[in-house]
Amino acid sequence: MFDIDVHQQQKGDGMSAVYILVMILALIGMIVCSKKQKANPAMQPVGFVLFVVVIISAGLLLKEMNVFGTSSGPLQSEIRFYVSQGSKTGDYLKSVAPGKKVLLIVENATDQNENLKKLADALKENYGGDVVIDAPAVEGVEEGTPIYYAMKAKDFDELVEKHADAGIVVSTIGLPEDMKNLKFTRLSEDKRPLLFLLGLPNGAFTGLYQAIQNGVINGVIVPNPKANYEETAPSDPVKAFDMRYVLVTKANAEEYKSSLAI
Repeated sequence: MFDIDVHQQQKGDGMSAVYILVMILALIGMIVCSKKQKANPAMQPVGFVLFVVVIISAGLLLKEMNVFGTSSGPLQSEIRFYVSQGSKTGDYLKSVAPGKKVLLIVENATDQNENLKKLADALKENYGGDVVIDAPAVEGVEEGTPIYYAMKAKDFDELVEKHADAGIVVSTIGLPEDMKNLKFTRLSEDKRPLLFLLGLPNGAFTGLYQAIQNGVINGVIVPNPKANYEETAPSDPVKAFDMRYVLVTKANAEEYKSSLAI
């Protein structure tokens, strides 16, 4: 795999050099044509052709440098890794609780970035049920401060109560620091929706392992301790997920206990 990557990198560097050389030669030709077109009008169309060559070469060079964000670039690779969490979550929830309404909790329900939309779409596609996206109404948040830092138990509870018909709650912003005050966790198992944490944006927190063991939290996605962050994400979301993340449930919580705060 390493040899293939090196070969592809060398090939890319070679093509970039070719595009640069063509641009330089075309620019020199344009300068020559510009100087001679007064004496020889035939040089004017030649200069225009060389100008087109410069434009095409510049475009190819920018594409080779991944300025346009091709699917093989590092940014697109990280997006595929990120979105694979939505695919995995959808598949898992469909296997344990199919056909329910899903509440996907996000940072901002009205101003979602494109990556989050792709994550939500992957969740919807793989779960196959009704997925509604919403965010907690947190008061007094200073500008630039993420909601998950300021979110309190009452904010989380109010959002869950707002969507009382949701059988599954998936949070992309973790849980409030005062998780112990959540009314949600004190509901009987038959009355509370299944709770799944799609990542831990504010880090692991005290009580997570026990909450998983007690069934209050059905599952959580954590970084794979064996992940190689220099690897490129494959197009297959299942393979991409396994390379970067781990889905922790009651069945394997003991194995990944070190990834959870005790």
